Amino acid sequence: MSQSKASNSKNNKEQPKKKRNIKRTIIKVFGILALAFLAMVIVGVLLFAYYAWKAPAFNESALKDQLPTKIYDKNNELVTTLYMGQKREHVKFDEVPDQLKDAVLATEDNRFYDHGALDYKRLSGAVLKNFTGGFGSQGASTLTQQVVKRSFLTDKKSIERKAQEAYLSYRLEQEYSKDEIFEMYLNKIYYSDGIYGSQTAAKYYFDKKLKDLNLAETAYLAGLPQVPNQYNIYDNPEGAEKRKDTVLYLMERHGRISKEEMKEAQDTPIDKNLVQRTIEDRNEAMTETPDNEYASYINFVKQEITENKAFKGQSLNDIMTNGNKIYTNMDKDVQKKLQDAVDNGTFYKNKDQITGSSIIDTKTGKLVGISGGKDYKDVVDRNQATDLHPTGSSLKPILSYGPAIENMQYATNHKFQDEKEYSINGSVFKNYDGNGHGSVTMADALARSYNIPALKAWQETNQNAGEKAVKDFASKVNLNYKEEIGPSEVLGGSQSEFSPTQLASAFASMGNGGTYNEAKSIRKVVTQDDETIKFSSDSHKAMEDYTAYMLTEMLKGTFDAYGSAYGYGVDGVNVAAKTGTGTYGDEVYNEYQLPENAAKDVWITGYSPQYTMSVWMGFNKVKDYGENSFLGHDEQIKPQMLFKDVMSQISSYDGADFEKPDSVTGSGKSLSVAGNEDNQTTSSSAPSTDNSNDSNNNNQNNYNFSNNNNNVTTNEPQTNSNTSRSSNTQSTTQQQSTNTEEVTTEEQTTEAPTSEDSSDNSSSSSSSSAAKEAAKEAEND
Repeated sequence: MSQSKASNSKNNKEQPKKKRNIKRTIIKVFGILALAFLAMVIVGVLLFAYYAWKAPAFNESALKDQLPTKIYDKNNELVTTLYMGQKREHVKFDEVPDQLKDAVLATEDNRFYDHGALDYKRLSGAVLKNFTGGFGSQGASTLTQQVVKRSFLTDKKSIERKAQEAYLSYRLEQEYSKDEIFEMYLNKIYYSDGIYGSQTAAKYYFDKKLKDLNLAETAYLAGLPQVPNQYNIYDNPEGAEKRKDTVLYLMERHGRISKEEMKEAQDTPIDKNLVQRTIEDRNEAMTETPDNEYASYINFVKQEITENKAFKGQSLNDIMTNGNKIYTNMDKDVQKKLQDAVDNGTFYKNKDQITGSSIIDTKTGKLVGISGGKDYKDVVDRNQATDLHPTGSSLKPILSYGPAIENMQYATNHKFQDEKEYSINGSVFKNYDGNGHGSVTMADALARSYNIPALKAWQETNQNAGEKAVKDFASKVNLNYKEEIGPSEVLGGSQSEFSPTQLASAFASMGNGGTYNEAKSIRKVVTQDDETIKFSSDSHKAMEDYTAYMLTEMLKGTFDAYGSAYGYGVDGVNVAAKTGTGTYGDEVYNEYQLPENAAKDVWITGYSPQYTMSVWMGFNKVKDYGENSFLGHDEQIKPQMLFKDVMSQISSYDGADFEKPDSVTGSGKSLSVAGNEDNQTTSSSAPSTDNSNDSNNNNQNNYNFSNNNNNVTTNEPQTNSNTSRSSNTQSTTQQQSTNTEEVTTEEQTTEAPTSEDSSDNSSSSSSSSAAKEAAKEAEND
C-alpha cells in the first residue's frame, strides 16, 4: 500500500510538469513560426525593394507611345527610324465612346475605377489558381499594370517582373489620373498585324472612326488584345466571332448592356463591314520603312538581332518597339549605290527575273551593303541575298583547287590533262564545248572554268589527303555539307546551294590572307536603359596564307582574255572573281522545250582588297511554256554587268593589291609554295581543242564515290575567242552514260564586251592583241 501511495504521489507531481513542458514546446513552435514569418516578411520587403530599385526608370515618353528603333551606320550616323507598324492615330479619352469604354472595362478590368494600382480581390483568386496551376497560370493584371508592362517591361513571367510591375503601377497611379491611364491603354494596346491603338485598329479593320463602330465591332476590338494573333479575324474568323460573343456576354453580366442588346450584337457578323485585305496588304502594314533603299539591310538586322542570346524569348515586335538604338556595319553610301543599281540597272530580262547581292569588307567580313532584290520591301519580299540558290561553278576554287593547294601544295601552273569526256562511276562529264583542251595549267583551268580539270583536282585531293579533306576545307569557310561531296557538288549541283552572303564571306577569306569572318550587320545595341549589348562574330583561320594568295592570283585571270568574265573587271582596281551558272533539270528542258543554253541561276562572286561582292540572278519558278523563265546566251553576263557597275562606284582606287606572303615564291601565273617543288607543271596557253586523247574518253575512273549523287545542274561562262560580241554563253553538261543520272557541263563567255558595254575598260580594246600573245605562248609551248 505504501508503495502504491508513493507511486500515485509521484505521478501527481509529474503531470503539472508535463503540462508545463507542452506549453513551453507550443510557445517555442509558435515563436519559431512567428520569427520565420517575420523573417520572410523582411526578406520579401527587401527583395521587393531590390527589384523595385532595379526597375526601369519611370519614363513619361515611354508611357505615351511605344518607342521606335533607330538604325545607325558604321560612322554612328542615324540612317533611319523604324516604327514597326502604322504610326498611331492618337485618340483622346474624351473622344472615346462610352460603348468602347464599357466593353474594355467589362473584359479587362471591371473594377478599374474602384481599386488602386492592384485589384486585391482578383489578385487573391489568381494566387489560389497559381498555387494549383503553377506560377503564371492565372493573371490578375489591371489596366494600370498592362500599361506599365507594355511601357517598361516584357511579357516574361517571373517574380522580379511582377514586383517591378507592382512598384511601377503605384508610381503610375500617383502621377496620373484613372482617365489618363485608360487613355494610355487605348493608344498603346496591340491589335495584331502591326496595329497599335484603338483608333488605328478601327480604321484598319473596319475603316471607321471609333464613334461609328457598331456594338459587335466594338466588342471584337475590345476582346482582340488579349491574344491578338489568335483572334485575328483574317486568320481565324470563327475564333474572332467567339471572342466577340464572349465580350458581349461579359458586358451584359456586368450590367453594361441589356440582354436584348447582347443578343442583337451576337447575331451581327463582324465581317459585314470588314476591310478586305490580301496577305501583301497585311504584311505592308506590319513594317513601315520609309527608306526602301535600306530595307534589305534592315531585314538582315532583324534576322541577326533575334538570334542574339541577349534577346532570347523576346518577339521581334517587342525588340523593335522598345526604343533600342542599333549600331550597324552599314556603309550607307555603298548600300544606297547597290540598291539603286539593282532597282534601276538594265540587268533584267523581264519582271520575273530576281536578284540578290551582298557586299562585305574583305578584311573584316563586316556586312556593308546588301540587296534582297529589285524594289525590295521588307516582310513582303524574300531576301534573295540570304536565300539559298544553286551555285554553279562558283565553288570550284573551294571544292577543287583550294584543297589541292592546301593539302598537296600544287603550283598555280600545275598540269592537268583536259579531256573531251571524263567518266566517274558511270556518269560522263564534258566541258562546255564538248572538247578536251589538252595540257592546261591549274590557273587557266580555273579562269576558263573547265570541268574536267576541276573534277581531277577534287579526285586527287580525295586520294592524297583523304575523302574528308574537301569537306573540311569548305566547312572552314562556313560552306557546310550534310552528305559527302561528289562530282555533282564540285560542278555546283545537288547539295551546293548557298546564299550570296555566304559566298561573299567565303571568298573574302581568300582576299584577306586566309581568315574567315562571319558576315555581321550589328556592332552593338544600346537599350532604352542605356545598357550596351555588344555583338560578336566568328573569326578563325580558314586556310594557309599561300592557299589564299595563290587562289586569288588565279582568280584574277577570270577577267583576262579567255576568262569567264573577260571585260568586266574594274579599271584601276585589283579584282579576283569566279562566275557560276545553274540550269534546270533535264525534265524541265524537255517539258518546256527550253534552249540548251538556258540558265536558271547565274552568279559572280569577286573581291578586291577592299570589298567582296557576290551577285546572284535567276528565276524561282518556270512559267507556262517556259516563257521568260530562263537567261539565254546573251543574258548570262548580267551579274557581271552589275558587279562591274557597283564595284566601279564604291572602290577607292588606291592601287592596293593583295599582299604576297613569304610562303609563296614565283610570279605571274607561275606561283608555288615556298620549299615545295611541283614537278607536274606546264605553261599557260590560249585555249585549244585537243581531241587526240579520245582513246581515254571511255576509260572509267573507278575511284569509289559511294553514296554520291551525280545530279549536276550547272554550267559556266567561259571565253570563246571566235566572236567579238560581249556575251556569256553557257550550256548544260550532257548526260553521256548508260547511267540515268543527270549531268551537266559549263560554257564560256565570248572574248570581250563591245565598246558600248565597256567603254571604260581598257582591256576590251586590247582583246585581239591579248589573244595573239596567248596564241604565241601556246605555239612556243
